[in-house]
Amino acid sequence: HYGTVAAVEDAFAQVVSTVDGPRIGCIDDPGVRRLAQRVELTTYGLADAADWRVAGVHHDSGGVGFTLLTPDGEVPVSLPKPGTHLALNAAGVLAMLGESGFDVTHAAEALSSFSGVRRRFEVRSVAGGVTVIDDYAHHPTEVAATIAAAKQGSNGAVVAVFQPHRYSRTADLAPEFGQPLAIADRVIVTDVYSAGEQPMIGVSGRLVAQAAEAAGGSCTYVPRLDDVPAHVAATAAPGDTVLLLGAGDITAIAPDVAIAIEGVS
Repeated sequence: HYGTVAAVEDAFAQVVSTVDGPRIGCIDDPGVRRLAQRVELTTYGLADAADWRVAGVHHDSGGVGFTLLTPDGEVPVSLPKPGTHLALNAAGVLAMLGESGFDVTHAAEALSSFSGVRRRFEVRSVAGGVTVIDDYAHHPTEVAATIAAAKQGSNGAVVAVFQPHRYSRTADLAPEFGQPLAIADRVIVTDVYSAGEQPMIGVSGRLVAQAAEAAGGSCTYVPRLDDVPAHVAATAAPGDTVLLLGAGDITAIAPDVAIAIEGVS
């Protein structure tokens, strides 16, 4: 639609310049840094230059914690789900609230009991000591963030089951999924969820599986979604984390994965 990245950034600058109130951006992102040169922004992020800086990030099995360095002092923040990306999301929310005049300390306390939303690192079951997590991640950046979060919060192996979404996206981005998926200890890739698109000649989940293998990942291509639970259960061990990733119908197999794991445990 926009044609170029410059045109996208022009659109962002135009919209942000019309906002009457706080304008919040993550300074860690190069696009936001360029935007900040064109419009007035309050920034947050891990970078030292952030107005609201995330410091001391630490992970455990229950989530992620950090200290938010605000213009008015330090605020401890603890989230019950893992991931540096969630720490940054929380910092952005707290910066917006703080710049809008709300009590940031009180808001941070509320975040400690926030259970999240469906299909965002949603724990569906714990079967045979294996945690089965459902997540909507369907493009490379999301996949990388979700797998990294699982690695930070798990003592066992992380098994990523990925269902590519749309033939057009798979055709365009298959190579870019390789490195994010290879972060996992084991990878299973299914065939493409069409989302209403017609199949494209030569485009299948195998392209993504090959990209993961090329990036050094331990990957198996299992085209049929119904065959995935048995493949997962065959190697799953207590302490492992299984991630069901994708925007299609992969969420439907979560109960079957748990049943299959319990059947061999």
